[in-house]
Amino acid sequence: MPAFSIPGLSSGQDTNQIVKKLVELEAKPIRRLEKQNGFNQAQVKAWSDLKTLTTDLQNKTREIISFTAPFATKSIVSDPEGVITGDAARSANSGKRKIEVKELATFHQISGDPIDSERKILAGTFKIISGEIEKEIEFQGGTIRDLYLTIRTAAAGIVQPTLVKVDQDKTVLTLAAAQSGKDNQLKFDDPNGVLKGASLVGGMLPQDPPQYFYLPWESSQTNPFQPNKYGMSATAKPIFIAADPEKKEPSKIKLSSKQAFQFHMDAREGKKGARIEATLSEPLEEGETISLGVLYDQDEQDKVFLEQAYHKEGKIRITFKSNMDGKKIHKVIVINQTGKEKEFSNFRFVLPSEFNGAKPAKTIVEAKDAVFTVDGIEITRPKNEGLTDVLDGVLLNLNKKSEGGPATVDIKVDSAKGIRMIKEFIEAYNNVLKYSKDATAVNREGGISDSKLEDPDIARSFWEGKTKTGILAGENSVIRLVAGMKTVTTSSFPAFPNSEIRTLSDVGISTGEVGSKWADIQEGLLSLDEAKLAAKLAENPDAVRHLFAQDTNSDARMDTGVGVNLVEHLKPYTQFAGGLVTSKIKLLEEQVSDNNKKIKNFESHLMSYEKKLKEKFLYMEQGVGRNKAVGSYLNNNLSRGQGGDDK
Repeated sequence: MPAFSIPGLSSGQDTNQIVKKLVELEAKPIRRLEKQNGFNQAQVKAWSDLKTLTTDLQNKTREIISFTAPFATKSIVSDPEGVITGDAARSANSGKRKIEVKELATFHQISGDPIDSERKILAGTFKIISGEIEKEIEFQGGTIRDLYLTIRTAAAGIVQPTLVKVDQDKTVLTLAAAQSGKDNQLKFDDPNGVLKGASLVGGMLPQDPPQYFYLPWESSQTNPFQPNKYGMSATAKPIFIAADPEKKEPSKIKLSSKQAFQFHMDAREGKKGARIEATLSEPLEEGETISLGVLYDQDEQDKVFLEQAYHKEGKIRITFKSNMDGKKIHKVIVINQTGKEKEFSNFRFVLPSEFNGAKPAKTIVEAKDAVFTVDGIEITRPKNEGLTDVLDGVLLNLNKKSEGGPATVDIKVDSAKGIRMIKEFIEAYNNVLKYSKDATAVNREGGISDSKLEDPDIARSFWEGKTKTGILAGENSVIRLVAGMKTVTTSSFPAFPNSEIRTLSDVGISTGEVGSKWADIQEGLLSLDEAKLAAKLAENPDAVRHLFAQDTNSDARMDTGVGVNLVEHLKPYTQFAGGLVTSKIKLLEEQVSDNNKKIKNFESHLMSYEKKLKEKFLYMEQGVGRNKAVGSYLNNNLSRGQGGDDK
């Protein structure tokens, strides 16, 4: 059935087909633009694939030249296995150590007595203390489960609570310390009897009173603290107000706004939990801060411990942590950071007694430190894993107690990671070369020719030829990429001190073994002699790394080397903004977009062109029809006239 019908069809010609052929001929530029778009899109994919491969090579190379590249890292092997595991840095000393694990560090764990699950426990506050962490918890009252939920939320990071159903009616609450070690033993302050009501602890254990040592602040032994920082004169003094015996008022010291002073105290030894405190004549207002601190001796030098003071009900204080244990304190620091003058009195050093707290109902696991020996030297630590302060450059994990004597821990060179990285580098390098060769190959099936085109607009043989050669054939930028890569990997670099390693072939990386065919060597693909590389890494890992990356001016930045130069060469092909490949892809995509606009405009022209053809053929058919009608009329009349004459 024809695509359209013309009234009065008289010519006997298939005008539908004629119009279709004429429209197809007129649409030939669209076909050319579509083929150009197909070729451009193929090139976009080819460039994108090249960028992916070069980026992968760049990343693999950067891993090798980074400061943390694991060339000849060191590993730990324990005999017997499983007692001790760990890791060793490159700086660790190789050798064997005898390590015996006598005790493992444990997590303190306690439990209460079974109580009725529905028993109502009175509201109140209590404290849970573990090491240097202290949590004050307010309980609103409720069942043992309510208490469990309160502790789980408020004391996260200190304890891990668990509820155990003994039977249908009875429940036991257990608490386990979140940190292992003797110093992290759980202690409880239960003034309102909340924990006692849960049968978790008994009564409070007897507590010795703290020791107080008053610190007289004398003008003759007072100096500004860091006067330049606080904008003070080096001879500035606070205002001293003598004690008034009649009013039983102590001596007082006034500090103006933004003043900082230090004064002498009789030497005291620091201890965890000890504190420096003082009384303020007026409580601090919201937003006001005062800092307290001390000077102490360490390695015959003055060190500073300074903190924002805790303020409550007109008193300020700082509390020492375990890092101050044994430190010889000889001066006190006071800094008024408020905008007003402040008046101080009753400075004192407080040495608390050991806090015992409330006695747990039951101890399931005692808090213990790990005890082990290294070459006969006994060592204690509060944890079993991640011990980095025992041997330089070595991380130790104590997994179980030794049986039958100490374990032998061998710290030795491990080249596996370095070899794996170099293998990945070689694979990425060869992938770029192989792809570039295929993408730029020319005349792979006999060649192409653009001469004697069948059509001056576009030749079928031209596009057929495009499919028979590399999609990036003739691209000088790809040729330069390959040439530069080969130049870098065959170059010689300054040797590391006491080493003869200058080229990749010196460490077993080459373009072919001795005796290889020249055609294979010309390909430039790298191969690896793994045994030779392993030997060089074991012999001098720093020299191998030096071949890939060298810092020639000691500025902590790598300046030259196989890896550094290769990364620099690849940058134009991997850059996202302003890169060579990115620019080519953008240009091709713009051409595709421009061609699509031309195609759309030409399609509108074709619709108009087809309409005009139909109108012209309709006019022609109507004319032919009229002519045929006139001819028929004349023939009929002439025929009648001839018949009449015969009669």
